[in-house]
Amino acid sequence: MQETLLEFFKKTGRPHRLEEILRRFGLEKREAKAYLKALVREGLLEKKGSQYFLPAKVVGPLSLHRDGYGFVRLPDKDLFIPPGYTLDAWPEDLVEARIMPPGRDGRPWGVVERVVKRARERVVGTLDFRRGYAVLVPDEPGLPELRLLPEGLHGLKRGSRIVVKVHYGKRPYGEFLEYLGEGDAPETETEAVIAKYGLRAEFPEEVLKEAEAIPLEIPEKELQRRQDFRALRVFTIDGVDAKDFDDAIHIERLPRGYRVGVHIADVSYYVQEGSPLDQEAFLRGTSVYLPGRVLPMLPERLSNGVCSLKPGEDRLTLSVLLDLTEDLEVQRVRFAEGVIRSVARLTYTEVEAFAEGFGLPEAHAFLAEDLRLLLDLTGRLRAKRLAAGALDFNFPEVKVEVEGGTLHLIPQAEPRARSLIEELMLLANQKVAEYLVKRGLPGLFRVHEEPLEEAYGKLRLALARLGYTLPEEVSPRALQKVLLKAKGRPEEPVVANLVLRSLRLARYAAENLGHFGLSMEHYLHFTSPIRRYPDLVVHRVLRAALRRTLTPAKKARWLETFPGIAEHASERERKAEAAERELTKYYMAKWAELHVGERFTGKVTGVASFGAFVTLKNGVEGLVRLEALGPYTYSEEALALLGPKGKRIRLGDEMEVVIAGANPRLRQIDLVPYREEEKENKASRKGASRKEVEMRKVVGPPKEKARDTRPERATVETVYFGEWQPKEHRETRPVDTRARRRRRRR
Repeated sequence: MQETLLEFFKKTGRPHRLEEILRRFGLEKREAKAYLKALVREGLLEKKGSQYFLPAKVVGPLSLHRDGYGFVRLPDKDLFIPPGYTLDAWPEDLVEARIMPPGRDGRPWGVVERVVKRARERVVGTLDFRRGYAVLVPDEPGLPELRLLPEGLHGLKRGSRIVVKVHYGKRPYGEFLEYLGEGDAPETETEAVIAKYGLRAEFPEEVLKEAEAIPLEIPEKELQRRQDFRALRVFTIDGVDAKDFDDAIHIERLPRGYRVGVHIADVSYYVQEGSPLDQEAFLRGTSVYLPGRVLPMLPERLSNGVCSLKPGEDRLTLSVLLDLTEDLEVQRVRFAEGVIRSVARLTYTEVEAFAEGFGLPEAHAFLAEDLRLLLDLTGRLRAKRLAAGALDFNFPEVKVEVEGGTLHLIPQAEPRARSLIEELMLLANQKVAEYLVKRGLPGLFRVHEEPLEEAYGKLRLALARLGYTLPEEVSPRALQKVLLKAKGRPEEPVVANLVLRSLRLARYAAENLGHFGLSMEHYLHFTSPIRRYPDLVVHRVLRAALRRTLTPAKKARWLETFPGIAEHASERERKAEAAERELTKYYMAKWAELHVGERFTGKVTGVASFGAFVTLKNGVEGLVRLEALGPYTYSEEALALLGPKGKRIRLGDEMEVVIAGANPRLRQIDLVPYREEEKENKASRKGASRKEVEMRKVVGPPKEKARDTRPERATVETVYFGEWQPKEHRETRPVDTRARRRRRRR
């Protein structure tokens, strides 16, 4: 309720009396006072007399520009921080800023008064030696260089990639933690990304011991206690390379409809609340799927073993049984602790081929009728969901895989097969959420609030320039109509991107705030407890409800702890996604490095004052800089680059480009426009036709580049701030580098 009240104050932007809150939300006086008092205590509201209002101070993450100014990012509108008023904050630090009266431009601005929370405890970068100092040059743009303590640096060469712990203060410095490798080799870059985002690579010994102690056999007593689904045709559908199968399905024909079973691995049976396994799963929050490496939430004994719904093996589940009419109305929902024995493991590729009219492999042919029913049923479920206003983004997905030193860019092209599973999982998630809400049970909900007014206004303006109209009132149905109207047109990916960027991020919350994008009043995550911690938490609540063991004390404890779990899970999810995205960009730049000089066709997916972003058919995105285009200028009104003689480069336009260069360390790919009058490019000289280039899907790793062979500046035995001793033990006076630093800053 606190989140709902805070959203109300932000939306209205004015003070409110207690009486208004009571009338608006139908709360009891004592209850409303408790919520408001908690918000005041947390600094999110202020109270003066009988009125409550948003404070003149705001708290949010800080974005910094290289010219010294910044913005405190806020849910409604960012607050500008002028140069010199950012205190000692670094990019992404959570800061508290005081809102100042508007200046000459009429806009408010702020002063950072306190760093509430540092965004990073550790920094990854390159080791350098300068005038006797050991220095870390951070990988992240915008971070200052750090002087380093000498401990642990002995024997490391200039250019080593390392991780350091940051000690903040008037003069921040770093303490060596870990050596990652040399240069930007894939292994080094993977370790750097893991360290940068604070991902947990190895499991503690006590966690592994607890996992290994779990018996592979299910006790007979537990089997007898559960509902037995082993006689049903239960099966799984996953990717070809999947190893952890946490969901299985089955379908039965009823006299007047269908019964669909969604069977989810019962991880909560094996992972006890508060155990070392549980604590480690909480810290990780989610499994992380990096190109070439997986960091699972649970040890392999569980994720690929006793919890994985492998064919032919008894597995414990929490099952959702849905009885549907012929018109797909849900007549009955039942939850059960069950046991299954999967009859087959199907892949998306097999199911997609079947959907296109090809047969199933002989071993799975007995499931043909089940699949026909499910494809028809889920296709109609999807159409019904979209008609209700759910947003449907049709972005082409490209999976980056690294195996045996070989890089693969694999388009994910099994729409009907993936949709089959997605629709059933969405339905199960929705019904579990409804069950918890109607019974007043605690839960971790997957919430997605409607766009903020300012973001929606900008979207309306941008879409109007492309010929699309939106009503003044926000609704998922209106956005879905725009997406459907753009379908199949050149600007489709651009429209989808604009809509997506206008939306708020989905997150976890202990309150049921609805899901705007799915157009659902109740929604949570229940179907992936092997790889998502919130799903495991929801399983515990549902099991307690089914067993009638949810005591008032346990309920009170969960109500108290779930908001913190939700916030932590959301943060871990964001970091996992950022890590996956960053390493994917690195590998795409590696791919581009191998294709410098080659010609490709792509689509313009972004325009800016400095150039145009072009995405190739395999999902690789690069930048065509303005200077490479010629006399073009950026027009915000037209959302295009305008050139001579009426030429223009618009979002969605096709463009033929040549890869001019790539910098994997910076995740950058430079493109130039292909021009017919130019001489044959490098790819043509090699005899590779354009068709061959476009069809190539698998590439090998680049040849090892020669290392930097410049001589080191000194052989260091001891490094400290301002002094070092070479091997001949000469005494060296500290060197003042402040003047030099000032010159560099100009």
